[in-house]
Amino acid sequence: MWICYASLGASLVAILLVAIKKGVRQAISWRMHHLLWFIVLARLMIPVLPESSFSLFTWISWASNGLASNGISVAQPLSASTAPEVIQTEPRGVPANTGLAVQGENGGGMQVEAAEDNKMGTASTHAAYIQILAVVWLIGVVILLARLFIYLYDMHTKERFLMRVTDERVTTIMNACRERFGVKREMPVYTGTLAKGPLISGIFSPWVYCPRDVYQSLSDAELYHVFAHELAHHKRKDLLWSFLGSLALAIHWMNPLVWVWIRKMKADMELACDEYVLEILGEKESIPYGMTLLSFARQISEKRPMPYPLYFHHSHHSNQMKRRIQMISTFKKGSAKLSAVAIACGLVISAVTLTNAAEPSTLQMPVKQEDKMRPLFGETPVKGTTRLEKAEKLAGFTFKVPSYLPPEVTYQNSIIYRSEESEPLDNSVLHFFQSPDTRLKIETSTVERTRESLQVRSEDGSTISTLSAEEDLSANGKTVKVIIRKTTSGEGSIDQEVLYFWSDEGLYYSIEVDGHLENEEIVKIIGSFQSPNEELRKRYVNYNFMNSDILDLEDLEYFSEIIGFAPVFPLDLPSGYKATDAYVSKKLNFSYPENEEDKHKRTIHITFENPEKPKTIVLFAQIKDKSIVENMRKTKKVPFERIDGVKFEVPVTPLNISGQEVFRTAPYKIDDTMSTPKEKFNHTYFWLKEDVCYKVTFKEVEEEVQQQVVAALVKEKAIEMHF
Repeated sequence: MWICYASLGASLVAILLVAIKKGVRQAISWRMHHLLWFIVLARLMIPVLPESSFSLFTWISWASNGLASNGISVAQPLSASTAPEVIQTEPRGVPANTGLAVQGENGGGMQVEAAEDNKMGTASTHAAYIQILAVVWLIGVVILLARLFIYLYDMHTKERFLMRVTDERVTTIMNACRERFGVKREMPVYTGTLAKGPLISGIFSPWVYCPRDVYQSLSDAELYHVFAHELAHHKRKDLLWSFLGSLALAIHWMNPLVWVWIRKMKADMELACDEYVLEILGEKESIPYGMTLLSFARQISEKRPMPYPLYFHHSHHSNQMKRRIQMISTFKKGSAKLSAVAIACGLVISAVTLTNAAEPSTLQMPVKQEDKMRPLFGETPVKGTTRLEKAEKLAGFTFKVPSYLPPEVTYQNSIIYRSEESEPLDNSVLHFFQSPDTRLKIETSTVERTRESLQVRSEDGSTISTLSAEEDLSANGKTVKVIIRKTTSGEGSIDQEVLYFWSDEGLYYSIEVDGHLENEEIVKIIGSFQSPNEELRKRYVNYNFMNSDILDLEDLEYFSEIIGFAPVFPLDLPSGYKATDAYVSKKLNFSYPENEEDKHKRTIHITFENPEKPKTIVLFAQIKDKSIVENMRKTKKVPFERIDGVKFEVPVTPLNISGQEVFRTAPYKIDDTMSTPKEKFNHTYFWLKEDVCYKVTFKEVEEEVQQQVVAALVKEKAIEMHF
């Protein structure tokens, strides 16, 4: 699959480069034309490339997203790094009589056979047609590589049976040519029956071959031109690039476009070599050099050329010869040099094409101050927070809170109700306070509560509560109405609550007391009501609340500091899963807390749902705790906690997904043996990046989608918000 993605990426780059080359054909040297092919070669051969927001693939992704937003669906090209790869590194342990199937993102599948008697299951494999294609591809690679290395070995072997040319005329011309081209090492010339024409061989120990009848029939000037051409290949390292091109073609042989590009690369290499020769020899030698080329071409065309591997060395084709003669006839001194502008353009093109698409989190973007409060998951009439400061911003109106609270009474959380349809607008803020034996609910509303609204009703609509008015109280000049509410439960027990009501500056306040609190304390509480200040905002924050909602970017920024790391926070996952809510909680059932300190570690959770598959859920969680995965490596198990607090363990299997070590649990139910038979099995994946542990749990999600989602999350980057 990596080969497919690499070929696709190289194909897009090559199409761009061909267009650029045609557009600036006369403006750049053939040396630059040839250098541009190295970008395609690098895309084909380098397994991992850096990511950049300036990458061609990032632009394609943006364009695709833009078209998709206009109702046009565009398949985004994938770089090699985005291809999900799942490799099982150890046999999987699964319960007996259980069959699991996992399919790859592009249809490739893994089949995990059921294990019997708790024995280890068989290793997973891809679908049959993927296996067949892989085998065909591998056979082709072996054949082409074998042919290439046999050729290289054959050349090395034949070198020992060639005769070294000692003719003083030949060695004198070669030495003069070496001096002109700045080649310090000795360049031996051999002759024999190796080939019909001259060539240079040996990447590390180069030597030149020239048939006896060729160097005897050529004049000194013509022989000088022949040696100059071969030494130009040596100076330009063309043998090395040819070898790498042959390797790329052998690996990507199933892509027909690669065959075309390698031949074009060879053709441009010959033109660049001729250009380099003329740059050294000068314009005066262009016509004689061209005549030598034509004379030599006639000789070669009358003979059967040596069969080079992979069709990589054929430069005598008539069309190619015409291009070379045309270039030689129009050559001007200095045209082969790389100008500063050409180098700069080449660097820019390399930066655009030799990088993969940046994969930022959906929140990796500059965020304006006014956008911090924009809901991440859409507008809802009910919102919760564990911070007074946040409640002020969500409420939309100014309210007061008590500065005095009885001993042991602490702030818990706030809930904000906003109605955009009622007239007048019925908006309210509820603050919850608690002590060991008392609960307080303080409500501020824009609409006065009626006696009817205080009634508690059963599901069938019958009233099961009674209200009785008590004597009014006076608190700081305000008249406070007192109402006792008694509610009878289905079991016959009676709960009693005391309700206190008053108004202040056009708003309506109430306190609901569940427990025991003297009227004197209530009067002190009401008398202390004031507009929030910095001291109250710092005081009314609950760091220990079980779950704290993440509603917007401001919450995300705030809780990132609380949890101690920048979280991964995607809003979309493959297969149509959208984030519906997020919150921060204690560690709890991330995995079983090992100690009391563990229980207070903060975990960030994101829930994903698919509107087309309402029963399926993806739960993504993160925590700064590397011990979880370290323990899995040792024990091959992960501990969980049932609803009754009992610990149970689930086996895990290490996988390799997109280059990341991931631990996948065997199927399990959330409460183990306490779960009902109708409950579906869950699958959970864990992985560790730096010191952050990531966990994703799938509820009734297909195995194919699990692999896609995990591969996407593994590659997702942590948020980088800039406020």
